[in-house]
Amino acid sequence: MEYAQGFKKQMNKRIHLLLCFLLQVNLVLSFPAIHCQDFSGVSLGTGDLHLFHLVTMAHIIQILLTSSTEENGMDQENTSSEEEVAVLTLYKFLCQCTGSALKEISSGWHLWKNLKAGIMPFLRCSALFFHYLNGVPAPSEMEVSGTNQFEHLCSYLSLPNNLTCLFQENSDIMNTLIESWCSNNEVKRYLEGKRHAISYARESNKLIDLPDDYSCLINQASNFSCPKSGGDKSRAPTLCLVCGTMLCSQSYCCQTELEGEDVGACTAHTYTCGSGVGIFLRVRECQVLFLAGKTKGCFYPPPYLDDYGETDQGLRRGNPLHLCKERFKKIQKLWQQHSITEEIGHAQEANQTLVGIDWQHL
Repeated sequence: MEYAQGFKKQMNKRIHLLLCFLLQVNLVLSFPAIHCQDFSGVSLGTGDLHLFHLVTMAHIIQILLTSSTEENGMDQENTSSEEEVAVLTLYKFLCQCTGSALKEISSGWHLWKNLKAGIMPFLRCSALFFHYLNGVPAPSEMEVSGTNQFEHLCSYLSLPNNLTCLFQENSDIMNTLIESWCSNNEVKRYLEGKRHAISYARESNKLIDLPDDYSCLINQASNFSCPKSGGDKSRAPTLCLVCGTMLCSQSYCCQTELEGEDVGACTAHTYTCGSGVGIFLRVRECQVLFLAGKTKGCFYPPPYLDDYGETDQGLRRGNPLHLCKERFKKIQKLWQQHSITEEIGHAQEANQTLVGIDWQHL
């Protein structure tokens, strides 16, 4: 029984690490797309650092809420360091936010030891991530495991050795965030012993599921009416592959004003659905459309093939089409890796006629 409980705690810690690290990767990689809509003057590097600090603080709260505070056999030092006092203060604030759910302790020594041990895997993963993202070489001291590796990781990642300083520097914002985290119903249920810390890992985002038979999409498009023309059938029904919304594309009736310029339904939809980047399927043309901003776009081969393994863009041959999972997986990979804009650039370099198309009207 004790072995099973210990194994469960270790698995929960690993899942916490994985989820926090995946959250950090997703935030950092998606930040440039969000940043393109913001003109506040904050650089991408500064934004990455703020995001990293935020996720680090969230992981610290996870560790303090889920780690055991019982003595682990190590001899406690007589003097309390600055880190121990600070982490004990933070823990007492968590006790206030959670009521009587957390066990009260009077010494921060074990808290600090648990925090350092729990945060180390996350710091190692983060150091590798930012090393390959930014190309900043790691100091040679980090390659040697030892008691000072924590300090070297903090220095490389621009973190203070006393991690609780992050909370002190952002106390107004973080106090509100901590209170909201602790008031979450699932957190309360965990602290009351009514559920496990993590029941399953979060699935990665993906595009919508497409039917195997293309005629299903044709039937769906034939039943689609333009939302702004009194029930008339849309001439160019276009399906958003991110959220599944059917749009009336390439039509004046559904044009909207965006930043002082008239744009089509698809272009306007990208700014609400994909922060300026969109993937669409033009149903009656059997053609995939990539859009990035108001001036960049390209056409991409559809994931539907006939019995001869060929696409039928424009539906000229009329052969039955079926979903090719490998082709759709390739499109999904482009979207998940934020490579749509790059793919558009390659397509426009290879075909200069794409540059002259008014993509904003689609």
